[in-house]
Amino acid sequence: MRIIPVLTALALVASSVPAQQAPKQTPPPPKPAKEIRFPAFEEKTLANGLRVVVIEQHETPSLSLQLLFPGGKVHTPASKAGLADATAALIREGTATRSSQQIAQTIDSVGGELNTVAGLESGFATVRATSDQLDLGLDLLSDVVLRPGFPAEELERWRSQTLSGLQIQQTDPQYIADTAFERLVTGGHPYGLPAGTPESVKGLTRDDLVAFHKRQYVPNASILAIVGDVKAADAFAKAERFFGAWPKGAEPGIPTVKRAEEKRQIVIVDKPDAVQTQIRVGQVGLAYRDPDHFAAQVYDAVVGSSSNSRLYEEIRRKRGLSYGAFSEFRMPTEAGWFLASTFTKTESTAEALGLLLEVLEGMGKTPVPAAELEARKTYLTGAFPLEIETPDGIAAKVLEAMKFGYGREYLESYRDKLGAVTADQLKAFAAGRLHPDRMLIVLVGNAKTFAADIEKRFGKPEVISAAELDLLQPGLRKQ
Repeated sequence: MRIIPVLTALALVASSVPAQQAPKQTPPPPKPAKEIRFPAFEEKTLANGLRVVVIEQHETPSLSLQLLFPGGKVHTPASKAGLADATAALIREGTATRSSQQIAQTIDSVGGELNTVAGLESGFATVRATSDQLDLGLDLLSDVVLRPGFPAEELERWRSQTLSGLQIQQTDPQYIADTAFERLVTGGHPYGLPAGTPESVKGLTRDDLVAFHKRQYVPNASILAIVGDVKAADAFAKAERFFGAWPKGAEPGIPTVKRAEEKRQIVIVDKPDAVQTQIRVGQVGLAYRDPDHFAAQVYDAVVGSSSNSRLYEEIRRKRGLSYGAFSEFRMPTEAGWFLASTFTKTESTAEALGLLLEVLEGMGKTPVPAAELEARKTYLTGAFPLEIETPDGIAAKVLEAMKFGYGREYLESYRDKLGAVTADQLKAFAAGRLHPDRMLIVLVGNAKTFAADIEKRFGKPEVISAAELDLLQPGLRKQ
């Protein structure tokens, strides 16, 4: 708050200085992207099926260990929503030989970090340390992943903290909009499950965690990346020593996403106390290995992946209807989704929604101008080198590629494939794969102030009271 008088004073000083015509400057064109050679890596598969990849990076004495395993929320039933997150959070809170405090003290004593988390499909366990701590890092990583104890007191602590967070989230329009959209767009597929609800979290038991860990934490569906100032032969030998006895399990599959009936669906979650409306628009999208993967990324860069994209420009800068408007593709193993989102004042709900749809519709009608397209592709290709500057970044990219069946050649050609997308290809992608006239629309706000306008302009909505909302139900209503 104290900065306002300073800015005001500066404005007054500036206004007293005679105005001078500043020469108009044209920013220099972006330089051609430098050639990037992705670091060479060596791979080995252990007898138990664990895939190990080692990338030697000798510039700094750092080390990144990242283990990917099939421990994501897609593998949990609806009644157990939150199980994947609970399991990932609690494997680091005590093992057969170490307490939670001992684990923390061990990694802290060498200035390192240990983290575990569950995502949409996969779980991740990571260790960051100096390269002379390879043995300790692998020892800790294998201990928490292979031998968690799931102490009862740690489960109750996690439950209490999670319920406190959920209590806040359940009344947050942004959270409701995101979760309701994902639940509806996936048609009841586990991709759309919330990370937990108060009811599901209260029902989780230690036996649930033990069973999930035994079923999902299996080496033959996992990948270990070792990146840093190490020798490949030494890293492979130590990976075998610490993970070679990890017993195989059944490789879990992911059910196919069923595409919803292709017609517009509008759902309003009514929150009478809301002064803004959260807007979500989208549809079932692409799997990671879809041939249109790179066209989708360029489309997203043009439409809404940053504050220089069209949604932000039209809704925020030109109309002042929101502080932000963005888009994204989620592309997992099976078909994910495309989402465009914004928020606005209650009274401008229909206007903002209409403008968002206009931006999407325009992508399939007119080719993106050359200057705009090149700027967005340069943004994407320029960001890639920044993502692989550190051992952590390299490990993350390698795991992502290998998870979906790609190797080093895919990473080395990544920028070239983005740069090769043309305006005509982008128009064809937008017209053929995305259908704004049939997209799911989710609005969270004070329905009585905009529902009639929405029906008049876009079609009849289904209105669900926030009080009867159940995010575990495919139709969102309490049973």
